[in-house]
Amino acid sequence: MSEQNFDNKVTEEAKKEDTAVVEPSAVSETLRTAKQGDDLVQNLRVRFKVENEEKESASCTHSAKLDENNVYINLEKEPQFDHYRNALSIKRLVIPRRPSLKDLHYVAQTAEIHDPPDSSKCKPNAEYKEPRKLGWIEGVLMRCVLNIIGVMLYLRISWVVAQAGLGFGSLILLLSSAVVFLTALSMSAICTNGKVRAGGTYFIISRSLGPEFGGSIGIIFAVANAVSAAVYLAGFADTVIDLMKGYNASIIDGAINDIRVIGWIAAVLLLGIVSAGLNFESKAQIALMVILIVSLINYLIGTFLTPTALQRAKGITGYSFETMKENFYPDWRGETFFTVLAVYFPAATGFLAGANISGDLDEPEKAIPKGTILGVSITSVLYMAVLWLTGITCIRDASGSVSDLVNGTITACAANNTCLYGLHNYFHIVEIEGAWAPLITAGVFASTLSSALASTVSAPKCLQAVARDKIFPYIGVFGKGSKKNDEPIRGYLLTFAITVGILAIGEINEIAPLISNFFMASYALINYACFDASFAKSPGFRPAFKFYNMWLSLLGAIICIVLMFFISWWNALITLIFIMLLYVYLVRRKPDVNWGDSMQANLYRNTVHNMLKLQSTQDHVKTYRPIILLLTGNPKKRSALVDFVYNITKNQGVLLCGHVIQSDLHLKALQARQQLPGLVIRWLKQRRIRAFYYSYICPKLDDGVLALLQLCGMGKLNPNIMMMGYKKNWYQMDTAAIREYFQLIHYGFDFHKAVGIVHLHSALTTEEKQNPLNGGVEQSQICATNRLPRGNSMTTISIGSVDTLSMTNDNFPVHHSRIERESIRHDNAKFNSQNGSESSNADIKSMNLQANTENNCISSEKLKSELCKEEKIGESPNLSSYFHDKQDVETLDDLVFDDGDEENDRPLSSRFEKIKNFLLKSRHKPSCSQEPIDNFRKRIKKAVIDVWWLYDDGGLTVLIPHLLTQAGYLECAKVRVFTISQNFEECEEEQKKMALLLSKLRIDFSDVTIFPESQIQPSEATLALFNELVGKFKVQSREIYKPDDPEMVVMVDEKELEALRGKTSQILKARDLLLQYSRNSNLVIVTVPVPRKNFVSASVYLSWLELLCRDLPPTLLLRGNQDSVLTFYS
Repeated sequence: MSEQNFDNKVTEEAKKEDTAVVEPSAVSETLRTAKQGDDLVQNLRVRFKVENEEKESASCTHSAKLDENNVYINLEKEPQFDHYRNALSIKRLVIPRRPSLKDLHYVAQTAEIHDPPDSSKCKPNAEYKEPRKLGWIEGVLMRCVLNIIGVMLYLRISWVVAQAGLGFGSLILLLSSAVVFLTALSMSAICTNGKVRAGGTYFIISRSLGPEFGGSIGIIFAVANAVSAAVYLAGFADTVIDLMKGYNASIIDGAINDIRVIGWIAAVLLLGIVSAGLNFESKAQIALMVILIVSLINYLIGTFLTPTALQRAKGITGYSFETMKENFYPDWRGETFFTVLAVYFPAATGFLAGANISGDLDEPEKAIPKGTILGVSITSVLYMAVLWLTGITCIRDASGSVSDLVNGTITACAANNTCLYGLHNYFHIVEIEGAWAPLITAGVFASTLSSALASTVSAPKCLQAVARDKIFPYIGVFGKGSKKNDEPIRGYLLTFAITVGILAIGEINEIAPLISNFFMASYALINYACFDASFAKSPGFRPAFKFYNMWLSLLGAIICIVLMFFISWWNALITLIFIMLLYVYLVRRKPDVNWGDSMQANLYRNTVHNMLKLQSTQDHVKTYRPIILLLTGNPKKRSALVDFVYNITKNQGVLLCGHVIQSDLHLKALQARQQLPGLVIRWLKQRRIRAFYYSYICPKLDDGVLALLQLCGMGKLNPNIMMMGYKKNWYQMDTAAIREYFQLIHYGFDFHKAVGIVHLHSALTTEEKQNPLNGGVEQSQICATNRLPRGNSMTTISIGSVDTLSMTNDNFPVHHSRIERESIRHDNAKFNSQNGSESSNADIKSMNLQANTENNCISSEKLKSELCKEEKIGESPNLSSYFHDKQDVETLDDLVFDDGDEENDRPLSSRFEKIKNFLLKSRHKPSCSQEPIDNFRKRIKKAVIDVWWLYDDGGLTVLIPHLLTQAGYLECAKVRVFTISQNFEECEEEQKKMALLLSKLRIDFSDVTIFPESQIQPSEATLALFNELVGKFKVQSREIYKPDDPEMVVMVDEKELEALRGKTSQILKARDLLLQYSRNSNLVIVTVPVPRKNFVSASVYLSWLELLCRDLPPTLLLRGNQDSVLTFYS
């Protein structure tokens, strides 16, 4: 339908609701704005009703399907540019966002649209003026040409011909150009794989190879540019001194000291230019470019002119075939191919001048490839031309005397090395050959100053980017820019200091090799970054620049590394050691950044490859490793359990933390499952626990564990051991909870897993003993709950291993018997209109509620009274009903995952924040009983592990203590092995066999003790305890129950007790021995029997477990799956 008709059908709804009301025209304006792709955020929510309308207009972008009471608006948006940008990269108040999956998937009865705010309110900040950006010619091409055509072209290209000849000199130039060209191709590919920001080479390497490589090369590259500026200024000073010699003038000695003074003065001048801003510096570069072009044209014209007598005396012959033949072959005088290459190579390093100011380019991803490749091509041809022109028109040695020229003895001075001119002896050959010498001098000044200027800008920009990424400490001061144009003033000062220090050396040939290896290392990493990103085959590497090849990039990287060592092996070694030291430092420091680099892509690729390779490998007993599925619920709530089990898998196995989120599949449970993994993984990382986290949404715990046993792991890394906490006080719970817990044990054996039950109650602090959420699956994962039917609008959710928590599809936990759906919907709509459509972390990280009044925490009664006060002032009429009793408060406490990160744990809901702020008023300094447990994190000296290997389970009972003694809190502990023999006569022989078996299995032990069962009688106290435990569940006959009745599994009759009398007697005797021998040990590991299905009731089996762990130190009740995990064969 048309917009006009749409306006006519719009009516207001619910002024009784506190939602924004808009006129129909505003709705139409919204639709128009949406069609035009307006990039202003449309966040003001409105509600409206539309009368029945069947007709829809095909031209309307947001089509609506209408009925009598509501309207359906298509919230899908067409692809927009701003949806894919970084929200921090634009200078505006708000940016649009695409509808979230929740917005599209969960549809409320009342449709919501986004009305754009007044455009005047969303204008960019008037005080902020975007600095002028440079195009590809001014920003990249011109800078590359100016920086490459530097001091080497005017002062050292003739020296290269003299030493290497035209043949090897051309090879040096081609090799340097090849390295540069390959690197330029690699850099172009990386630059066109996304938007490039400030930082230049550092940004390219760090975002491609990660912060470790990027950070190390960033520092080196910044230093290399600062040193490079000193090289160019030294060339400038050398030219000035030579000019002064023509007038018999000097400052100090006309030599190295004058170079230092003139260089320092020029450095001060450059500091003033760059401090004035990039715009001024860019204008200065244009002026220098003009001078340079005129100078080169002047040189080219001069080569065609007939040389004067003075020029011929200084070695200039004009175009001569004889001169070319003489200069074609090398004439090494104290130099080699690679030492000449080391001196020349810095001439080619200026091609990154444009990339180094990437933050100041208009479109760096387009400007850098275009300008760099063209600049490299132009300058390579230019250098090669000047090389051959000087080689054809000038001889190697000349006296400079006109009389020698007349006598034909111009080269006689070469015999005693007294020649003053010629390619070998005079560096200003280009100036001599020029049509007008002052223009050549001006060109030398322009080239050296422009190159130095570019290096002086590049070094601080690179350092500023490194500092802003905060991957190195103590350099953040260099990340700050000026208020006007964000210029790195402090970086300029540091670069100036380095340049002045290096100028003190004074000699270019001594300075150049210092930076050659630095640049070589940078280029090697750029090439390797391109190769690595391509080789990883990451879908995210899609460069727009297609003229690259990953193998050519690898070749470029190899050439750079090889040349580094050929130029100067000790210098290359120092460079690589320095890079590796920075790399190792950053690896150990672990910068908290995620740039999606190729290292992550390679990690993924290698992991998948190795997993597939491992999958095709047949299992062998010698390669057995424990892969433990630990039923933790919320791992932070059971930190002691996680710490203990991690000691088993530390560096020797895999730990999988399983979490059943007891809930129907609805929005709140999905939000919890989406948010918890990141929080849990961060918490595990903080505690230095290497583990995986798996969560599963299921209304029933046993069904959830059943799914985890089948789905956890990948390939060969499926769990082979299931562990859980011991269910303390199980005999006080109802039969459903007991049956559920007992069923978990059966599930473990059903899927051929070893089963471990960890009893740590004696190791917990006072508060943890009081908190039923601790101890694994003690009273947390398994709880008797009254759940609503699935069709009910209220849904019960138990996050983590929590007790019953009722929730609506809105934002607050409530008690289902105390609140109505309509009031919740009304109140939550008001909340949504104020806080946007997302509420990602509200339930998990909202409140830290405590119910223990003995520790000065708020009680549930006080909470209710305080919340009722808020009800009186109109904050929330039903807020007091959110917390019904102490159990709800404890349940909410299990939702909290406060790992100390205020930024990430900030609640998103304003109402939750109000409640939390109220609760925080009563926060106090934790007492000793509330401090985190470190019982299983600190090594115990002279520890003792008692192993009661009662049944042969495949050797897992003795393997676990061996693993515990290798690392962790029981490292180097003494292991004592106990068992019970049924044969009294052969007891001594059995002891010898047991000791021999353990020795063959290479299990270190201190003692082996065998008890004859026939000589042991259970004590009256133990017998009375067993009768007390099973007495509560004793019935006349279990046959009165139906097979699916929980009591059928839990209850016990006399018939079963009689059938299990022998097994029970063994357990009773074992308890007495445990109390006698292991009460003071640090850990007890006991082999437990396997409960036969449909024969051993839950009450009898759990009574056995109770006897084996009550009143004992931390105890691991363990049973292998009857497969051997040890062998004494090599």
